[in-house]
Amino acid sequence: MVTIGTELCTGCGGCVQLCPVCALSLNGDDKATVNDKCDDCGICIKACPVSCIK
Repeated sequence: MVTIGTELCTGCGGCVQLCPVCALSLNGDDKATVNDKCDDCGICIKACPVSCIK
């Protein structure tokens, strides 16, 4: 599963919009979070403009 460096996340939501399995969302602090639906496709990693997703 991917991990998100919340200290770098700007909350842009680009990863959330592109995730094909709806595994990403923005939490109350406008930071991306990942759930157990993640299938490690890597689309979010390429989409993140600040490279906070690994």
